[in-house]
Amino acid sequence: MRQTSKLLVVIVAASFLLGWRTQASSEEPVTSPQHAAQAIALKACSLPDIARAAQCGSISLPEHPGKPHARQIAVAVAILPARNGRALPDPIVVLMGGPGESAIDAAAVHDRRLGRLLDDRDLLLIDQRGTGRSAALPCELVPNGDVLPLLADIFPTTAVAQCVKNLRSQADLTQYGYPNFARDVEQVRRALGYGKLNLFGGSYGTRALQVYLREYPENVRTAYLGSVIPIDIATPATMAATADGELERLFAVCAENAACARAYPALRGEFASLLGRLDRGEVRVSLPGRPGRHVLHRGPVAAWVRSRLYRPSSAAELPWAIHRAYGGDWQPIVDGVLASAHPDLSFGSFFAITCNEDVRFLPQKRDQSGAAGFLGDYRVRQQQAACRSWPSSPLPSGYRQPVRSNVPSLFVTGENDGGSPVWFTDHAALGFSNGAVLLAPGQGHTEWSDCISRRYEALVESGEMAGLRRQACPAVPRPPFKIG
Repeated sequence: MRQTSKLLVVIVAASFLLGWRTQASSEEPVTSPQHAAQAIALKACSLPDIARAAQCGSISLPEHPGKPHARQIAVAVAILPARNGRALPDPIVVLMGGPGESAIDAAAVHDRRLGRLLDDRDLLLIDQRGTGRSAALPCELVPNGDVLPLLADIFPTTAVAQCVKNLRSQADLTQYGYPNFARDVEQVRRALGYGKLNLFGGSYGTRALQVYLREYPENVRTAYLGSVIPIDIATPATMAATADGELERLFAVCAENAACARAYPALRGEFASLLGRLDRGEVRVSLPGRPGRHVLHRGPVAAWVRSRLYRPSSAAELPWAIHRAYGGDWQPIVDGVLASAHPDLSFGSFFAITCNEDVRFLPQKRDQSGAAGFLGDYRVRQQQAACRSWPSSPLPSGYRQPVRSNVPSLFVTGENDGGSPVWFTDHAALGFSNGAVLLAPGQGHTEWSDCISRRYEALVESGEMAGLRRQACPAVPRPPFKIG
């Protein structure tokens, strides 16, 4: 669940954040007038693709909250000040997904999305511990550039075990989950002197939002939850059925589209043929830096197809890629499979959260329920195997109980989201007595539109749901299929 730029940066705890450009070190720190002073010294800085000046800094916090005098980590903060220079006390706080994405790296995306709301509110960006500039946990799935294991495994167990070994010398890997991140967010809020927060979460960021909301309900003014990940569902268990449903929808849409149906008249059959060839070990491909040809297995191909189903824009390329492979050209699919090992997230953070909050709650015995369609139980087995190396960390009592809240909350779900199905949102929203669900037809994972923007602006400006309950935006036309 992805949105940003490369995160594999090793951070050293220091007085000021060193991971992005700041003014010359001889200059005095700059602090916002409305922020009572403070544990976080801010310096003027520039953020990627944003013209106006920002303020950046870090706060030193215990890695283990129960050991306040032991190892400290620097949690990175960036503030994009309100455009009119007179910020209200309730900033918008972005909580990123992945898990493992950097909020600071996504500043430009949210600056564009949030528009006029940032005229009189700060945008507060906190890199979650273990990501970006906050004691990142880099985990290389392709050590020494050898991509051969990726033809069978999306999470090669040898690489994951080596990652754990490497990181243990610099981090307590049991301390990088959402409970501690919620504490970090609260410490940042207090240090900067902010009032209540407008929380803005997407994908796995919605789970972080739910954790903070349960722990600090009095400090949340509004909540936005896009492409929800419920706190009580072990997500790998649902991936196969969700992906299969979205693929079937894609086949149907292609058959009804004149250009797609003409170019790919037997798409469903071609895809079934590809799976058969992969199952029989008949597909051999070339790899960079490796002589000869090598067997490509079904699992990574199925996982890549699933990833393309997150949004209609990426799904629109699938018929073309399937047809090319059916004709013998597997290179587009191979390129996609290999690129999947280098997404814009910190794999250390990804494993720290998913292993302890999701995978540990999967049945240990092989369970075929929910393992339908082209993906089967491949993703479940891959994550279970990878997580055997990862240290287990305890969760607070009742952690996986659905969250209950009366905070004004807007839930947004894309009708064509292959990662977070509509029922995820409906399920999580049940506990929000002051919440509304907004359906976005034709849209996918964490997508945005003018309709969503208007509803969110109304929520933040009023601080109330203003009669909103379950509504739907106008349908967004699907992008044209790739033909060629």
